[in-house]
Amino acid sequence: MTTPRPHPFDLVFGTIGPERFPAITEAVGDARDLDAFLMAEPAITLLRDLRPDEGLGEAVDDFVIFVHAAWAWWTAGAHTVELDAAASARLLERESAATPDPAGAGAMYIQVAPRRIWARVAEADSHEPLDGWFVLPVGDSRRVVACLGVHPARPGLSVLVAEGPRPVRRARPDGSATFAPRMEGGDTAGLASVDSPEELLLLAWSVPVA
Repeated sequence: MTTPRPHPFDLVFGTIGPERFPAITEAVGDARDLDAFLMAEPAITLLRDLRPDEGLGEAVDDFVIFVHAAWAWWTAGAHTVELDAAASARLLERESAATPDPAGAGAMYIQVAPRRIWARVAEADSHEPLDGWFVLPVGDSRRVVACLGVHPARPGLSVLVAEGPRPVRRARPDGSATFAPRMEGGDTAGLASVDSPEELLLLAWSVPVA
């Protein structure tokens, strides 16, 4: 029997989200932006409770953005788009169609085919499979909060954040193609890599959210 694929929201928040998010929503009213979130006392309390005892160091900003994205996704209806292997492969094609402007769209989670696309938080870190990303409209841009290394046996996950308008696809500075795998044997295995914030944005902009 195949084990159901875990959702990063469930792994990180469990029952805490549904229990604590309504108070944040009540405190911020109709606002959904990060600044309003950080002005809400229930949000500050939640961030404090979720922060690991050993601290977060330089990752604290990404932690805050991740919790805000999860809350925004939950308040927008907790909508997840699951992409199969074929749909995930289409995101990586060199020529991708323009997508609708995000204005008016709500937060979503885009889940790609498992272990197909890989990334790493820093160059010195290990490559991890990209589970998917939360995407939030921010004016005419998108904020993308990618979740790496999602596994039910792991206490947490890795996060990558990017924000901006749709970038132009270009070859990497070293001449390799966009989304070319960085792992040894990646070409043979048919894998892809997200190697920069621009590539993460390009991937996210390939999925309509409006």
